[in-house]
Amino acid sequence: MSGPAVLTFDGATPAARGVTASLGRVLLLAAIPLSLVWIPVGRLPGMGNVAASDVALLGLWALVAVALLVRGAADVDPAAALMPVLAVLVAALAGLGSEISLPQGKGLFETLSFMKRFGLAAIMPLAAILFRSAAMERWTRWVCVLTLAILAAFTLDPGLQERLPRPDDWNAEAMADRATGSVTNPNDLAYASVALFILHGALWPRRARAWSWVLLGFSLAAAGVCLVSSGSRSGVIGAGAALVYVMLSARIGLRTKAALLAGAVTVVAAGWSRSAVFEERLGRAYREGLGEVNVYSRLDAQWLAIRAAVAHPVGVGFTSFGEVTAAERTYFVLGTADSVYVDTLLGAGFAGLLLLLGLFWLAWRQTARGVARAQRASVLRAGLFAFFVFGLATVVPVSVFLAPLFFTLAAASAYPEAEA
Repeated sequence: MSGPAVLTFDGATPAARGVTASLGRVLLLAAIPLSLVWIPVGRLPGMGNVAASDVALLGLWALVAVALLVRGAADVDPAAALMPVLAVLVAALAGLGSEISLPQGKGLFETLSFMKRFGLAAIMPLAAILFRSAAMERWTRWVCVLTLAILAAFTLDPGLQERLPRPDDWNAEAMADRATGSVTNPNDLAYASVALFILHGALWPRRARAWSWVLLGFSLAAAGVCLVSSGSRSGVIGAGAALVYVMLSARIGLRTKAALLAGAVTVVAAGWSRSAVFEERLGRAYREGLGEVNVYSRLDAQWLAIRAAVAHPVGVGFTSFGEVTAAERTYFVLGTADSVYVDTLLGAGFAGLLLLLGLFWLAWRQTARGVARAQRASVLRAGLFAFFVFGLATVVPVSVFLAPLFFTLAAASAYPEAEA
């Protein structure tokens, strides 16, 4: 097939050519910015808003189904195919646990809600293999730069948020002086900016031209602005964990490590000296340690959720945490224990947590498969490691905003590497 590069993507294998593959690539790319700019396109009874990112991911599921029907599944990577299966199973267990533990007829809602927040994006690694092409590396880098530019623009000019549709329960005043960018939570802004920078760096070409260095510098600056302005301590810790992983990797050169370390020190120093919210939040956490109110309340909620999970080993769904802890004369104000691991344990039971951990392991393995060289695999794994650390203090990557980025990190190993 011939035509514009955005559709044909030079370097595609014969099985990855055609209209289906071209649309698949477009949706793989579009899912990243669409997930970080909430654009509702309709409502489903009992399920709430359907966003543009949901439509893009549902489209990917349909295109993958068509591609498998047409070409078969003989050469499909089993790990990539198993990830969406595991996500569906976790969603089903959340629904089943809800019906068993608290039979209120919310089982289907629990299942569909988890699929919306996480399961739909699990198709991305498989789609990346089916629709791979050499140009996807370059286009993904450009999408990362564009998305970081959007996040930075909304961070530097909060007034732009007035032009965005917002959820019914959105309360800008609750964020105080912390920036949220184009998303609705400061932590999500931090996680997204860190993940986008890592993804951009992982797709670095073999022989970079001058403009590639300019884009890398812009990406670091934009990610730094978002991270500092969000005042996210878990974001800083996750970014630090990714940096440590890179520093310990034998596959990454000393010059690259030195440059990343210098960039990280610059961002933290600039934030500490120029951002009051960054200095106040990090300083308070350092001074008070585990006794800091946000840290203590998270740990208390997580311990409470673990005790409730022991009493309800098959799970209770993700929207009933307050009900199952009522006997303790407490409740979850935000409906979460602020940990993807503990939330899944209580929401989908012990089996659900094991399946989610199995999915994380498959994503980890996936970064070293495909056509990626060792250095790229190490950087992609640093990004996943950051997500695993984020998950200790939040439900990420089980999030409509972050799940596409998480799975894109796992999927990027499928893209052939460009020379420049």
